[in-house]
Amino acid sequence: MLRAIDGKGGIGVYCQNLMDHLLDMDRRNQYILYYAKPDCVGRYGRYDHVEERYLKAPNKAVWDQLVVPWQVRRDRIDVLFHTKFTLPLFTNCRTVMAIHGASWFVAPELYGKLDLAYIRLMMPLYCRKADAVLSNSQLTTDDFVRVLKVPAAKIHTARLAADDSFRPVTAPEQIEAMRREYGLPERFMLSVVKYDPRKNVPNLLEAFRLCRQRTPCRIVVVGLGCEKYREECGLQEKGIAPDVTFLGWVDNKRLPALYSLADFLFFPSVYEEFGIPTVEAMACGTPVVVSKTGALPELAGDAGLLVDPGDPEEMADAIYRMWTDDSFRREMARRAEERSKQFSWDKCARQTLDVLESVGRARRKK
Repeated sequence: MLRAIDGKGGIGVYCQNLMDHLLDMDRRNQYILYYAKPDCVGRYGRYDHVEERYLKAPNKAVWDQLVVPWQVRRDRIDVLFHTKFTLPLFTNCRTVMAIHGASWFVAPELYGKLDLAYIRLMMPLYCRKADAVLSNSQLTTDDFVRVLKVPAAKIHTARLAADDSFRPVTAPEQIEAMRREYGLPERFMLSVVKYDPRKNVPNLLEAFRLCRQRTPCRIVVVGLGCEKYREECGLQEKGIAPDVTFLGWVDNKRLPALYSLADFLFFPSVYEEFGIPTVEAMACGTPVVVSKTGALPELAGDAGLLVDPGDPEEMADAIYRMWTDDSFRREMARRAEERSKQFSWDKCARQTLDVLESVGRARRKK
Protein backbone atom coordinates (compact mmCIF):
# COMPACT_ATOMS: atom_id res chain seq x y z
CA MET A 1 0.00 0.00 0.00
CA LEU A 2 1.86 3.04 -1.31
CA ARG A 3 -0.65 5.79 -0.72
CA ALA A 4 2.11 8.04 0.66
CA ILE A 5 4.88 7.43 -1.86
CA ASP A 6 4.64 10.85 -3.49
CA GLY A 7 4.52 12.76 -0.20
CA LYS A 8 6.97 15.59 0.43
CA GLY A 9 7.48 14.91 4.13
CA GLY A 10 9.47 12.29 5.98
CA ILE A 11 7.01 9.45 5.30
CA GLY A 12 7.24 10.15 1.57
CA VAL A 13 11.04 9.97 1.82
CA TYR A 14 10.67 6.67 3.68
CA CYS A 15 8.33 5.15 1.08
CA GLN A 16 10.47 6.18 -1.88
CA ASN A 17 13.81 5.04 -0.50
CA LEU A 18 12.51 1.83 1.06
CA MET A 19 10.85 0.67 -2.15
CA ASP A 20 13.83 1.65 -4.31
CA HIS A 21 16.17 -0.49 -2.21
CA LEU A 22 13.72 -3.30 -1.43
CA LEU A 23 12.86 -3.97 -5.07
CA ASP A 24 16.51 -3.84 -6.08
CA MET A 25 17.47 -6.21 -3.28
CA ASP A 26 14.72 -8.81 -3.52
CA ARG A 27 14.13 -10.63 -6.79
CA ARG A 28 12.75 -13.81 -5.17
CA ASN A 29 9.31 -12.48 -4.33
CA GLN A 30 6.57 -11.03 -6.51
CA TYR A 31 5.30 -7.56 -5.64
CA ILE A 32 2.01 -5.87 -6.46
CA LEU A 33 2.12 -2.15 -5.68
CA TYR A 34 -1.10 -0.29 -4.88
CA TYR A 35 -1.16 3.45 -5.60
CA ALA A 36 -3.77 6.07 -4.75
CA LYS A 37 -2.77 8.31 -7.68
CA PRO A 38 -2.65 7.27 -11.36
CA ASP A 39 0.57 9.12 -12.20
CA CYS A 40 2.52 6.81 -9.86
CA VAL A 41 1.96 3.84 -12.18
CA GLY A 42 5.13 3.07 -14.11
CA ARG A 43 7.48 4.19 -11.38
CA TYR A 44 8.81 0.63 -11.03
CA GLY A 45 7.90 -0.60 -14.49
CA ARG A 46 11.48 -1.68 -15.16
CA TYR A 47 11.17 -4.62 -12.74
CA ASP A 48 9.93 -8.00 -14.02
CA HIS A 49 8.84 -9.08 -10.55
CA VAL A 50 6.61 -6.01 -9.98
CA GLU A 51 3.03 -5.22 -10.99
CA GLU A 52 1.50 -1.80 -10.36
CA ARG A 53 -2.13 -0.91 -9.72
CA TYR A 54 -3.92 2.42 -9.46
CA LEU A 55 -6.85 2.01 -7.08
CA LYS A 56 -9.36 4.83 -7.26
CA ALA A 57 -11.20 5.99 -4.13
CA PRO A 58 -12.90 9.19 -2.95
CA ASN A 59 -10.83 9.43 0.26
CA LYS A 60 -8.15 7.70 2.33
CA ALA A 61 -10.56 5.76 4.56
CA VAL A 62 -12.41 4.21 1.61
CA TRP A 63 -9.10 3.42 -0.11
CA ASP A 64 -7.70 1.72 3.01
CA GLN A 65 -10.76 -0.11 4.27
CA LEU A 66 -12.79 -0.98 1.15
CA VAL A 67 -10.90 -0.63 -2.13
CA VAL A 68 -7.59 -2.19 -1.07
CA PRO A 69 -9.05 -5.30 0.64
CA TRP A 70 -11.31 -5.91 -2.37
CA GLN A 71 -8.25 -5.81 -4.66
CA VAL A 72 -6.25 -7.97 -2.24
CA ARG A 73 -8.82 -10.76 -2.61
CA ARG A 74 -8.68 -10.50 -6.41
CA ASP A 75 -4.86 -10.57 -6.43
CA ARG A 76 -4.64 -13.37 -3.84
CA ILE A 77 -2.02 -11.50 -1.84
CA ASP A 78 -0.05 -13.41 0.81
CA VAL A 79 1.23 -10.41 2.79
CA LEU A 80 -0.09 -6.86 2.66
CA PHE A 81 2.32 -4.11 3.77
CA HIS A 82 1.30 -0.51 4.41
CA THR A 83 4.05 2.09 4.84
CA LYS A 84 1.90 4.51 6.85
CA PHE A 85 0.06 3.76 10.11
CA THR A 86 -3.12 2.02 8.93
CA LEU A 87 -4.32 -1.37 7.71
CA PRO A 88 -7.58 -2.77 6.31
CA LEU A 89 -9.36 -4.19 9.34
CA PHE A 90 -11.18 -6.82 7.30
CA THR A 91 -8.91 -8.69 4.92
CA ASN A 92 -8.04 -12.33 4.44
CA CYS A 93 -4.25 -12.00 4.15
CA ARG A 94 -1.41 -11.47 6.58
CA THR A 95 -0.62 -7.80 7.27
CA VAL A 96 2.39 -5.66 8.21
CA MET A 97 2.20 -1.99 9.15
CA ALA A 98 4.93 0.67 9.44
CA ILE A 99 4.62 3.15 12.30
CA HIS A 100 6.42 6.48 12.47
CA GLY A 101 5.96 7.52 16.08
CA ALA A 102 3.60 7.61 19.05
CA SER A 103 3.56 11.35 19.69
CA TRP A 104 -0.27 11.40 19.73
CA PHE A 105 -0.01 9.43 22.98
CA VAL A 106 3.12 10.92 24.57
CA ALA A 107 2.72 14.56 23.44
CA PRO A 108 -1.05 14.96 22.89
CA GLU A 109 -0.90 18.73 23.38
CA LEU A 110 0.55 18.99 19.86
CA TYR A 111 -2.63 17.70 18.17
CA GLY A 112 -6.25 18.70 17.70
CA LYS A 113 -9.06 16.93 19.52
CA LEU A 114 -10.45 15.21 16.41
CA ASP A 115 -7.04 13.80 15.42
CA LEU A 116 -6.49 12.51 18.93
CA ALA A 117 -9.93 10.92 19.14
CA TYR A 118 -9.43 9.12 15.83
CA ILE A 119 -5.95 7.83 16.62
CA ARG A 120 -6.82 6.72 20.15
CA LEU A 121 -9.77 4.77 18.80
CA MET A 122 -8.16 3.25 15.70
CA MET A 123 -4.46 2.75 16.41
CA PRO A 124 -5.01 -0.06 18.95
CA LEU A 125 -7.23 -1.80 16.36
CA TYR A 126 -4.58 -1.49 13.66
CA CYS A 127 -1.90 -2.83 16.00
CA ARG A 128 -4.04 -5.84 16.93
CA LYS A 129 -4.85 -6.53 13.28
CA ALA A 130 -1.20 -6.42 12.16
CA ASP A 131 0.76 -9.65 12.18
CA ALA A 132 3.91 -7.56 12.51
CA VAL A 133 4.72 -3.89 13.01
CA LEU A 134 7.79 -2.07 11.67
CA SER A 135 9.04 0.88 13.73
CA ASN A 136 11.31 3.71 12.56
CA SER A 137 13.32 4.04 15.79
CA GLN A 138 13.93 2.35 19.12
CA LEU A 139 12.05 5.20 20.76
CA THR A 140 8.96 4.44 18.68
CA THR A 141 9.27 0.73 19.44
CA ASP A 142 9.51 1.39 23.18
CA ASP A 143 6.60 3.86 23.10
CA PHE A 144 4.26 1.41 21.35
CA VAL A 145 5.18 -1.41 23.73
CA ARG A 146 4.77 0.84 26.78
CA VAL A 147 1.75 2.93 25.82
CA LEU A 148 -0.26 0.72 23.46
CA LYS A 149 0.89 -2.60 24.97
CA VAL A 150 1.95 -3.97 21.59
CA PRO A 151 3.74 -7.30 22.25
CA ALA A 152 7.47 -6.79 21.96
CA ALA A 153 7.75 -9.85 19.70
CA LYS A 154 5.40 -8.23 17.17
CA ILE A 155 7.27 -4.94 16.69
CA HIS A 156 10.59 -4.65 14.85
CA THR A 157 12.88 -1.61 14.65
CA ALA A 158 14.19 -0.67 11.20
CA ARG A 159 15.80 2.77 11.37
CA LEU A 160 15.55 5.11 8.41
CA ALA A 161 18.47 6.77 6.65
CA ALA A 162 19.54 9.53 4.30
CA ASP A 163 19.12 9.09 0.57
CA ASP A 164 22.30 7.84 -1.13
CA SER A 165 22.75 11.27 -2.76
CA PHE A 166 23.43 12.90 0.61
CA ARG A 167 27.18 13.30 0.89
CA PRO A 168 29.52 16.30 1.29
CA VAL A 169 29.38 18.64 -1.71
CA THR A 170 32.78 20.24 -2.19
CA ALA A 171 32.83 21.26 -5.87
CA PRO A 172 33.15 25.09 -5.86
CA GLU A 173 30.89 25.47 -8.91
CA GLN A 174 28.06 23.55 -7.23
CA ILE A 175 28.44 25.50 -4.02
CA GLU A 176 28.41 28.86 -5.77
CA ALA A 177 25.50 27.89 -8.03
CA MET A 178 23.46 27.02 -4.94
CA ARG A 179 24.44 30.25 -3.20
CA ARG A 180 23.47 32.36 -6.23
CA GLU A 181 20.20 30.50 -6.92
CA TYR A 182 18.84 31.11 -3.42
CA GLY A 183 20.69 34.30 -2.52
CA LEU A 184 22.36 32.65 0.47
CA PRO A 185 24.64 34.52 2.88
CA GLU A 186 28.31 33.66 3.22
CA ARG A 187 27.68 31.91 6.55
CA PHE A 188 24.43 30.60 8.02
CA MET A 189 22.89 28.01 10.31
CA LEU A 190 20.22 25.83 8.70
CA SER A 191 16.93 24.43 9.94
CA VAL A 192 14.97 21.94 7.80
CA VAL A 193 11.41 21.89 9.13
CA LYS A 194 7.84 21.95 7.88
CA TYR A 195 5.07 24.14 9.23
CA ASP A 196 4.06 22.09 12.26
CA PRO A 197 3.87 22.91 15.98
CA ARG A 198 6.04 19.90 16.78
CA LYS A 199 8.96 21.53 14.95
CA ASN A 200 9.30 24.21 17.65
CA VAL A 201 10.28 27.00 15.27
CA PRO A 202 9.09 29.89 17.52
CA ASN A 203 11.56 28.82 20.23
CA LEU A 204 14.30 28.41 17.63
CA LEU A 205 13.76 31.95 16.34
CA GLU A 206 13.70 33.32 19.89
CA ALA A 207 17.00 31.52 20.56
CA PHE A 208 18.38 33.01 17.36
CA ARG A 209 17.31 36.51 18.55
CA LEU A 210 19.08 35.96 21.87
CA CYS A 211 22.25 34.77 20.16
CA ARG A 212 22.27 37.81 17.86
CA GLN A 213 22.55 39.99 20.94
CA ARG A 214 25.97 38.38 21.46
CA THR A 215 27.24 37.94 17.89
CA PRO A 216 26.07 38.61 14.31
CA CYS A 217 24.66 35.44 12.74
CA ARG A 218 22.25 34.30 10.03
CA ILE A 219 19.68 31.52 9.74
CA VAL A 220 18.09 29.83 6.71
CA VAL A 221 14.85 27.90 7.24
CA VAL A 222 13.72 25.30 4.69
CA GLY A 223 10.57 23.21 4.51
CA LEU A 224 6.98 22.96 3.40
CA GLY A 225 5.03 26.03 4.56
CA CYS A 226 7.89 27.33 6.74
CA GLU A 227 7.48 30.90 5.44
CA LYS A 228 4.28 31.18 7.52
CA TYR A 229 6.51 31.65 10.54
CA ARG A 230 7.64 35.06 9.24
CA GLU A 231 4.43 36.77 10.38
CA GLU A 232 3.45 34.37 13.16
CA CYS A 233 6.73 34.84 15.01
CA GLY A 234 6.86 38.63 14.56
CA LEU A 235 10.31 38.78 13.01
CA GLN A 236 10.03 42.49 12.23
CA GLU A 237 9.07 43.27 15.81
CA LYS A 238 11.93 41.12 17.09
CA GLY A 239 14.34 43.00 14.81
CA ILE A 240 15.69 39.82 13.18
CA ALA A 241 13.81 39.78 9.87
CA PRO A 242 16.85 40.80 7.72
CA ASP A 243 18.88 37.88 9.09
CA VAL A 244 16.25 35.15 8.63
CA THR A 245 15.75 33.60 5.17
CA PHE A 246 12.80 31.31 4.42
CA LEU A 247 13.24 29.19 1.29
CA GLY A 248 10.05 27.11 1.51
CA TRP A 249 10.17 23.66 -0.06
CA VAL A 250 13.57 22.72 -1.55
CA ASP A 251 13.84 19.60 -3.69
CA ASN A 252 15.92 16.73 -2.28
CA LYS A 253 18.34 17.01 -5.20
CA ARG A 254 19.41 20.46 -3.98
CA LEU A 255 19.51 19.68 -0.27
CA PRO A 256 22.99 18.06 -0.16
CA ALA A 257 24.59 21.29 -1.41
CA LEU A 258 22.50 23.31 1.05
CA TYR A 259 23.59 21.13 3.99
CA SER A 260 27.19 21.37 2.81
CA LEU A 261 27.02 25.16 2.67
CA ALA A 262 25.58 25.50 6.18
CA ASP A 263 27.79 25.93 9.24
CA PHE A 264 25.48 23.55 11.11
CA LEU A 265 21.94 22.21 11.27
CA PHE A 266 19.61 23.06 14.16
CA PHE A 267 16.72 20.59 14.42
CA PRO A 268 14.67 21.77 17.41
CA SER A 269 11.59 19.50 17.45
CA VAL A 270 9.69 19.10 20.68
CA TYR A 271 9.18 15.37 20.07
CA GLU A 272 10.64 13.81 16.92
CA GLU A 273 10.17 10.08 16.35
CA PHE A 274 13.04 9.92 13.85
CA GLY A 275 14.05 13.17 12.14
CA ILE A 276 15.46 12.46 8.68
CA PRO A 277 17.11 15.92 8.35
CA THR A 278 19.43 14.91 11.19
CA VAL A 279 20.85 11.91 9.32
CA GLU A 280 20.85 13.84 6.01
CA ALA A 281 22.97 16.59 7.56
CA MET A 282 25.36 14.13 9.19
CA ALA A 283 25.79 12.28 5.87
CA CYS A 284 26.85 15.61 4.34
CA GLY A 285 29.39 16.17 7.11
CA THR A 286 27.33 18.98 8.64
CA PRO A 287 27.38 19.36 12.45
CA VAL A 288 24.00 19.05 14.17
CA VAL A 289 22.31 20.67 17.15
CA VAL A 290 19.23 18.65 18.13
CA SER A 291 16.67 18.43 20.90
CA LYS A 292 17.44 16.11 23.80
CA THR A 293 13.85 14.84 23.59
CA GLY A 294 12.35 12.13 21.36
CA ALA A 295 14.53 10.01 19.10
CA LEU A 296 17.04 12.72 18.17
CA PRO A 297 19.61 11.72 20.83
CA GLU A 298 19.30 8.15 19.55
CA LEU A 299 20.25 9.35 16.07
CA ALA A 300 22.92 11.89 16.89
CA GLY A 301 24.71 10.00 19.66
CA ASP A 302 27.93 11.83 20.59
CA ALA A 303 27.95 13.51 17.16
CA GLY A 304 25.27 16.02 18.14
CA LEU A 305 25.01 18.94 20.52
CA LEU A 306 21.86 18.28 22.58
CA VAL A 307 19.60 21.03 23.95
CA ASP A 308 16.33 21.45 25.80
CA PRO A 309 13.78 22.47 23.12
CA GLY A 310 11.76 24.35 25.75
CA ASP A 311 14.66 26.58 26.81
CA PRO A 312 15.54 29.32 24.25
CA GLU A 313 18.49 30.49 26.36
CA GLU A 314 20.09 27.04 26.31
CA MET A 315 19.36 26.84 22.58
CA ALA A 316 20.98 30.27 22.11
CA ASP A 317 24.12 29.08 23.94
CA ALA A 318 24.35 26.13 21.52
CA ILE A 319 24.00 28.44 18.51
CA TYR A 320 26.70 30.74 19.91
CA ARG A 321 29.14 27.89 20.50
CA MET A 322 28.63 26.35 17.06
CA TRP A 323 28.86 29.76 15.39
CA THR A 324 31.97 31.05 17.16
CA ASP A 325 34.06 27.98 18.04
CA ASP A 326 35.63 26.84 14.77
CA SER A 327 37.61 23.93 16.22
CA PHE A 328 34.56 22.57 18.03
CA ARG A 329 32.47 22.86 14.88
CA ARG A 330 35.09 20.99 12.84
CA GLU A 331 35.22 18.20 15.41
CA MET A 332 31.44 17.88 15.43
CA ALA A 333 31.44 17.76 11.63
CA ARG A 334 33.93 14.87 11.73
CA ARG A 335 31.82 13.01 14.26
CA ALA A 336 28.65 13.64 12.26
CA GLU A 337 29.99 12.14 9.07
CA GLU A 338 31.31 9.11 10.94
CA ARG A 339 28.01 8.65 12.80
CA SER A 340 26.03 8.76 9.54
CA LYS A 341 27.58 5.45 8.46
CA GLN A 342 25.35 3.64 10.97
CA PHE A 343 22.25 4.43 8.91
CA SER A 344 21.53 2.96 5.47
CA TRP A 345 18.48 2.25 3.35
CA ASP A 346 19.97 -1.12 2.37
CA LYS A 347 19.94 -2.10 6.04
CA CYS A 348 16.39 -0.80 6.50
CA ALA A 349 15.23 -2.67 3.39
CA ARG A 350 16.90 -5.91 4.53
CA GLN A 351 15.25 -5.71 7.96
CA THR A 352 11.90 -4.97 6.33
CA LEU A 353 12.26 -7.91 3.94
CA ASP A 354 13.12 -10.24 6.83
CA VAL A 355 9.86 -9.27 8.56
CA LEU A 356 7.75 -9.59 5.40
CA GLU A 357 9.17 -13.02 4.59
CA SER A 358 8.76 -14.20 8.17
CA VAL A 359 5.07 -13.21 8.12
CA GLY A 360 4.69 -14.91 4.73
CA ARG A 361 6.20 -18.15 5.99
CA ALA A 362 3.84 -18.14 8.96
CA ARG A 363 0.88 -17.87 6.57
CA ARG A 364 2.04 -20.82 4.48
CA LYS A 365 2.37 -23.01 7.59
CA LYS A 366 -1.31 -22.56 8.48
